[in-house]
Amino acid sequence: MKLRRYLAEINPNISEAQSTAAKLYREDSPLDEKTIAIVNLAAALVTRVPMCIRNNMQAALKAGLTHEEVGAVMAHAQFIAGTAVYSASLEGLESILQPQNA
Repeated sequence: MKLRRYLAEINPNISEAQSTAAKLYREDSPLDEKTIAIVNLAAALVTRVPMCIRNNMQAALKAGLTHEEVGAVMAHAQFIAGTAVYSASLEGLESILQPQNA
């Protein structure tokens, strides 16, 4: 049994609410389907959840992204995630570089 189907069976209200929310986000969005797919894929990549990555890669291809564009999204997400790690580590680096009595 697929996990999503199982979760929908045991939590039908939550499953329905998620589905409704996804539809509303798309209906009310000024973004086209391809742009939404790019944003969703990038978000899935930085959260590092394999099922989300796989599903959003498939959705991106269905929305019209090429394999090359999916690769570009991956590269950009990797860069931004790496930049976040670098930025977050600067405070720690600063604290160990300052003299102990300062």
